[in-house]
Amino acid sequence: MAITVPQSESYQYQDVKVLYVEDEMFTREKLLRVLKRRFSDVHVAIDGEEGFQLYNQHFPDLIIVDIKMNQMDGLAMIEKIRMLSDKVQIIVTTVHDDNQIFIQSIENSVNHFILKPIDLEQFLLAIQKSVYQIQLNKKLSNIDPLTKCINRFIFEEILSREISRSERYSRPFSILLFEVDCFKKINTYLGHQKGDEVLATISTIVQQRIRESDIFARWGGEEFILLTPETNSRGASVLGESILSLINSFAFPKIGTVTCSFGITEFSPDKKKAELILEAEEALFKSKQNGNNCVTVFSEEKGGK
Repeated sequence: MAITVPQSESYQYQDVKVLYVEDEMFTREKLLRVLKRRFSDVHVAIDGEEGFQLYNQHFPDLIIVDIKMNQMDGLAMIEKIRMLSDKVQIIVTTVHDDNQIFIQSIENSVNHFILKPIDLEQFLLAIQKSVYQIQLNKKLSNIDPLTKCINRFIFEEILSREISRSERYSRPFSILLFEVDCFKKINTYLGHQKGDEVLATISTIVQQRIRESDIFARWGGEEFILLTPETNSRGASVLGESILSLINSFAFPKIGTVTCSFGITEFSPDKKKAELILEAEEALFKSKQNGNNCVTVFSEEKGGK
């Protein structure tokens, strides 16, 4: 049974889904009141079998589960869930204080182990630590591990929101798509480790140059993409030239100079996300045709100028 809580309330932990599995009614109702005051999305099961079904329906971030229950016990449920996810945080509650249960909990990567009767302060501390880890995992999953900028998936989500905002308020923004020139040669002759160092360094250079409001992401391979709110194509071109110059002036160890080619497009009303990206790609292709290491702004008349 899923618990529906009015969305108008203010919750301590936003955007965290909870699954609570407990067969003893008094304990369940008591702890449920604590959870409902802190989370907006709480689902409750009375045994491991129902808990596993709810897990597959709702994919919670945090699971709080008793060990001994009818049907499927907590450890059996946890074992099945761990085969599907190693990220979900799990808090185990139990009246059984024996080594075998503790060892099984460790083997199933239980994050917190709390004895009954539950000490509320200890329980809330376990929740706090679990939520912190959930938020950290979500943040890390949005970040490209090599370049430390956001990944393509998150960028596309942000781009969709920016298109809606721009259409609603008639505000400009531009896209800069750029690629490291001759990157395959770096990997071939100097090795992939040196290529990775180049990508990480370029990412650092760009992130130090752009504004806090700009959105920078790894687009794929040796390509990066930059969304610049409140910026028309002329302003984006100036930014692109500035980034190009900074990269050109950096002495990459054992390589020397590395260059990049840029393609820029400005959003206009009714332009779709796929169309915007295609325009940036066409402008980037024009830069490559012109000999690399340059900035091209998309033009509808010529496909680039």
